[in-house]
Amino acid sequence: MIRRLAGSLLALTLVAGCGADSDPNASGSKELEVVYRVEPSWPYLQKMLGEAKKQYEAAHPGIKIKLTAVQGTNEQYYTKLALLNRSADSAPDLYFHDTFQVNADVAAGKLAPLDEYLTKWPDWSAQFPDSVKQAAKGGDGKIYGVPISTDTRGLWYHKDVFAQAGLPVPWEPKTWNDVLTAARTIKQKVSGVVPFSMYSAKIHGEASTMQGFEMLLYGTPGGTLYDDTQKKWVAGGKNFTDALTFVNTVYREELGPKQADAHNAKLGDKINLEWFPTAKLGINLDGAWASSAWKPGGVKPWPEWTQKIGWTRMPTQNGEEPGAVSMSGGWVMAMSSYTQHKQEAFDFITVAANKENSMSYSVGTGDLAPRKDVAADPKYSADNPSVKFWTDLAAVTHYRPAYEAYPKVSAQVQEAMEAITTGSQTPEEATAAYVKALPTAVGGADKVLAR
Repeated sequence: MIRRLAGSLLALTLVAGCGADSDPNASGSKELEVVYRVEPSWPYLQKMLGEAKKQYEAAHPGIKIKLTAVQGTNEQYYTKLALLNRSADSAPDLYFHDTFQVNADVAAGKLAPLDEYLTKWPDWSAQFPDSVKQAAKGGDGKIYGVPISTDTRGLWYHKDVFAQAGLPVPWEPKTWNDVLTAARTIKQKVSGVVPFSMYSAKIHGEASTMQGFEMLLYGTPGGTLYDDTQKKWVAGGKNFTDALTFVNTVYREELGPKQADAHNAKLGDKINLEWFPTAKLGINLDGAWASSAWKPGGVKPWPEWTQKIGWTRMPTQNGEEPGAVSMSGGWVMAMSSYTQHKQEAFDFITVAANKENSMSYSVGTGDLAPRKDVAADPKYSADNPSVKFWTDLAAVTHYRPAYEAYPKVSAQVQEAMEAITTGSQTPEEATAAYVKALPTAVGGADKVLAR
């Protein structure tokens, strides 16, 4: 799941390197260090890990869990993780991984397959749907992580802003033009309000690619980054340019956030903690988790949110079937290929991914539960009436082509999005720049399909 992208990252490392005992003279005692990214406005991973630590240590005498928080952006954390993975002495034993990065690490030999352990864990076959399991599957067909969350994406809107603008509630746009027309109406009739917001700057990393660009590209006729039939990356084309043209319209017509906000690493916090609660935003293109801050126990409890905020599907470009589009991702807990303590590491995965901890994490974050027993529990949807809507979007969702080259492709998409956001390039120019950079990103012109 890309949120703010998407979410927090977790790595579990053994002190003194993979598989090393924290004190070789301590009668075989071990210490597993849990390194994770922390955000003040996103405490749910930290809470879940705290509970998993207690449960694991109680069941595994002689093994201690050390929780170490790392602050910074997702990209800064991934940089740190890459540095750790350069050596077996410093590499993590386990880490919480965004699904779009899994195959890149598999190809680099950094992850260990979990199949032999999963077959002995009853929850895997009983509680995880096949569709969710696919998120952690490598190109070789093996499983490289246990899903902790999944998600979908669509449009959130403020009902009071719509009422002031004379727009209908409930709102069900049928085309991109319907979305832009609503934003234009809000700009014209409601002062002091950001009409429409989306992630579109490099500072937001994968959120700009997935919540922004791909939600548009995959809503065009035949739009995709990767042609599965020919097994090649698609080089631009009308679909690509049309997606960028939508973004260009948002910023050139001043329908979106001001440039300073668009490039603010904390844009997600501004949206959910400031703009929406104070009716300063009309429409937001984002994921299922957006309401997590407003629920009881969230960082910005807002009891009125269920009356003030609406949610609706992101339409396809011109209303083409199936009429709406969504993107799905999620997070998995993966195991390093370097670890010498695979069974102990896998045991921690099963604790972190048990029903109790999965429930805590999913209810807190607003992400969709990967476990069947959590999804069926009344507590899962008790404080979130939007859960069914976001779950049902699975019928129109798409998944990123999370092959080895995808992170580099995503980086080029972000370059194009930023150029459009700032106005330094036209949609046609940004598309041409992407087409030029793509062969290098994917490892050769023979891996590219021209359009």
